[in-house]
Amino acid sequence: MRYIITLFVIVSIVIIVYFDRLNPDAVTVNLNSTSSYTISMVGFFLFSFALGAFIIILFTLLRDARTIFKEWRGRQRQRIEARVQDIFSKGLYAYLSGKYDQAISFFRDIMKIEPNHFYTLLRIGDAYQKERNYQEAIRFHKRAKKIDEKNLEAYFALVNDYVLSGSYEDAISVIQEVIKRDSSNIGALVRLRDIYIKIGRWDGSHEIQGRIVKHRKDNPEDDKLLMGLRYEFARSLYNKGDKEKCKKLLKAIVRADKDFIPAYVTLGDILIESGENTDAAELWERGYYMNYSEILLHKLEDFYLHQGEPEKIIWIYKKAISISPNNTGIKFYLGKLYYRLEMLDEAYEVLSDLEITESPMPELYKLLGNIYER
Repeated sequence: MRYIITLFVIVSIVIIVYFDRLNPDAVTVNLNSTSSYTISMVGFFLFSFALGAFIIILFTLLRDARTIFKEWRGRQRQRIEARVQDIFSKGLYAYLSGKYDQAISFFRDIMKIEPNHFYTLLRIGDAYQKERNYQEAIRFHKRAKKIDEKNLEAYFALVNDYVLSGSYEDAISVIQEVIKRDSSNIGALVRLRDIYIKIGRWDGSHEIQGRIVKHRKDNPEDDKLLMGLRYEFARSLYNKGDKEKCKKLLKAIVRADKDFIPAYVTLGDILIESGENTDAAELWERGYYMNYSEILLHKLEDFYLHQGEPEKIIWIYKKAISISPNNTGIKFYLGKLYYRLEMLDEAYEVLSDLEITESPMPELYKLLGNIYER
C-alpha cells in the first residue's frame, strides 16, 4: 500500500510539472483594492481543487459527527426509557396491589427523570385519588391533561377527582370540554348525565339522556331511564310551581310509555288538585286497563270513596275480575273493600272463595276472623 501511495504522488508531481510547462501563464488574484497575488494557472486550479475538496471533507465530517451525536443521544434516550419503564412497571404493580404509598414513591422517582411523563402523572394522580388526597390528585391530573390535551384519560380522571371531592361544577366544566370536542362521545354524555342525577339537576339530566338515546338506539334500558328522568324533571317543575308545564310533560310521558305508573299517579294527583276530578279518574281507569297496575286500582278506590261513590269502584273491581278471573289479588281487594264498607255478607262471599286457594294470604284469614266475630 505504501508503494502505491508513493507511486501516486510521483505521478501526480510529474503531471503537475508537465502541465505547468505547457501553461506558463499566470493568474493575478486581487485580494483587496491595494494588494494582489499572482499564481500560475496550474497552481490556481490546484488551489481551487484543494479548497473544494476541503469543503467537501469538512461537510462530510460535520454530517458524520451529527449522525454520531444523534446515535449517542438515541442510545442515551433508550437507556432512560428503559429505566423509566422499569420503575413505572414497579409503580403500576404496587398500585394494582393496593400499595398506593409505594406506587407514589416509584412514580415520583420517574418524575425526577421525566417530569412530564404523561402516564406517570396520570397514575400518581390515580394513586392519590385512592388515598382520598383529592387536592394532589387534581394537581397531577391537571398536569397530565395539559401535557396531552387529546388524551381523554386525563379528562375523565380529573372529573372523578372533582366528583369525589364534591366539586360538581368543576367536574361538569371538564366533561363539557370533552363533549364540545365530540358531541357524540357516549362515555362523556353518560358521565355528565350521572353527575346531573347525583346533584338533582333533572332538567340537564333528562336533556342529556335524550341525546344518549339518539346516539345509542334500540336500547330499552336507555328509553326506560329517559322516562324516569323526564318524570323527575316534571316533579321538579311542580315543586317550582310550574304546574302547567309539569302536566304537559307528564301527559307526554304516559303517551310515550303506557307502563310508566308513577306518571299516571302524579298526573292524576295534580289533576285532582286542579279540580279536574273526572279527568283524573278517567286517566287512572284508562291507565289500569292498559297496564293492569294494582296501584291505579288503589288510587281509584281512595278517590271514589273520598267522593262518596263506592259503587263506581266496586263496578271497576268487578270488571277487572271479569277480565282476569284468576287474579286472586283483585278479588281480595274487592273483599277488603266490602269489609271496609261494612258490606259483610258480600265480603264473606268473596273472601271465603279465596280461602280454598293454595296461595297463603295471612291478611285474608284475619279479615275472615273479623267477619266471623261480627
